[in-house]
Amino acid sequence: MANPWFRMYSEFANDPKVQMLDEVMQRRYVMLMCLRCSNDLETLHETEIAWALRIDAAAVAETKAIFLAKGFIDDRWKLLNWDKRQFVSDTSTARVARHREAKKATTKPKH
Repeated sequence: MANPWFRMYSEFANDPKVQMLDEVMQRRYVMLMCLRCSNDLETLHETEIAWALRIDAAAVAETKAIFLAKGFIDDRWKLLNWDKRQFVSDTSTARVARHREAKKATTKPKH
C-alpha cells in the first residue's frame, strides 16, 4: 500500500482543478494547506491570511474568489476535502497499545 503521507502530493500533480491554476495560485493553495495543517487557517482574519501569504488585500480577495469558484474553500476559508487530502496519523500511544496486545497474545504464560 502506498504511504498515505504522499496522497496530497500525487493528487496535486494530477488534479485538473489544481493544475489549471497558475503557479502563483498553486503556491497560495499549498500555503493555505500549511496554515490549515498548523490549525491556524480557520482562526485567522483575512488581513492575517494576507500577511501569511505575503499578499495585499486585493490579492486576497482575488484568491478567495478563485478558490471559492474552484471549490477549494468555503466563504470562511475552510478547506474543502481536507480529510481526503490529509492523512491523519495514529498516535504512538495507540501503536504501543496494539504492539503490547499482540505481544501478550503470542507470549505463553510461565508456570
